[in-house]
Amino acid sequence: MVLPDHFYPYWSVYDKLGEKYCDCSHEKYAITTLELHEGEGFTYKRIDAPKPLPPHIVDVDAQTDGELPGQRGLPEQKRRLPFESVLEELPQSDLHKI
Repeated sequence: MVLPDHFYPYWSVYDKLGEKYCDCSHEKYAITTLELHEGEGFTYKRIDAPKPLPPHIVDVDAQTDGELPGQRGLPEQKRRLPFESVLEELPQSDLHKI
């Protein structure tokens, strides 16, 4: 979710496990929250507004009909006749008798 520009920057406070504890509109409120939880490993981080995409980046939708130009799928499976075996037999080794 993107907030309106006037909400930025804000400060997020995290507990010792790294889970968000709260958001603060001013840095002094984040520092006060840390002071209230002194010794509990709380931290805070400034959150700035997301930057817009540079103009040279183009957003492209995927084509769902047919294939894209130049796209090749996996090769087709070799067609076998009903009497052909699917697995090839490997020769037995002469080293160890079974």
